[in-house]
Amino acid sequence: MNDIETLRECWERPAPPAADVRAAARAALLARAAGPPRGRRRWAVRALALAAATVVIATGATVVQTVAGGERSLPPANAQVVLTRIAAAVQEKNFTPPRDDQWIYTEIRRQGHFFKGMQPGARFTPSTPLRTDVDDIWTRADGRRIGYMVNGKLTTSDPGVRTPENTYALLTALPTDPDALLARFREIHGGGKPIDDAYLFERFAVTLEQSIVPPAQEAAIYRALAKVPGVTVDESATDAEGRPALSVSRVADGWREVEILLDPATYAYRQRRETAVADHDEMSPRPGVEAYTGEDGTSTPQPPRLEWSIEKGAVWNIFTRTAVGVVDQVGQKPRPD
Repeated sequence: MNDIETLRECWERPAPPAADVRAAARAALLARAAGPPRGRRRWAVRALALAAATVVIATGATVVQTVAGGERSLPPANAQVVLTRIAAAVQEKNFTPPRDDQWIYTEIRRQGHFFKGMQPGARFTPSTPLRTDVDDIWTRADGRRIGYMVNGKLTTSDPGVRTPENTYALLTALPTDPDALLARFREIHGGGKPIDDAYLFERFAVTLEQSIVPPAQEAAIYRALAKVPGVTVDESATDAEGRPALSVSRVADGWREVEILLDPATYAYRQRRETAVADHDEMSPRPGVEAYTGEDGTSTPQPPRLEWSIEKGAVWNIFTRTAVGVVDQVGQKPRPD
């Protein structure tokens, strides 16, 4: 035994890395392996990919690759790295949970095109002005009452059937394991039927928007998003006000990109934005759906008609959370920071 071997025997072996660290390292290595060669020879790129795979095997992680199109592309790996980083940060934030008898207030400004009374056949382009509405919502932390404004008057009511998206008491009961959280959301929103990944992504986006999310559950949401196929991250995005933002996004329905826009430094939630990434005609009934109209007691098939259309590049909706906080009474608003 030489001196180096003696030292190795004396030193403590390092503890295995945590699961989040392994996931981030795995994604980073795969991203490097899948990226452009930057002038290296082909054998050098293959060697880097082999080295990445060796490190992953050594840490006990499992890599799943898509066969079609070769190795996993850079955006999914980068998204996994960034979402893991966000989860670790939000889990450590300061948080004071509300009492059951307190109220959570949210003010949401919606800018968009789809409103009651919209003219049939309307076409929206990037230059079409957005209509703006503002909603004030109060929800008791225990979920028993909800408050809202009707024609300028405060009204409260029984909330009826609630989901974790807008009920703090249900949020705190959500699992903090990302796989268990994904399964729970599929159960809640599927009604016993499968739901697609795009809809699942939107439910997570709405959950971040409509309430105060406890740190453990917020971290679990971002770890769950890192497991949803098709999710991408852009760290050089801008929000609707032109401020630098971090965008977490996924395409839904084949034509609209749904973005979760965060503060790039604190990862605080800002907005949910939907933008057309392809031209789209909204037909009623939709393709594959039969609708009937009754005339003289008979039912006749209803031919498809154009409800509205949108041009690629046009914004469909922007939901901005302009205020959120805990208050003691319904109707109160939190003091601005």
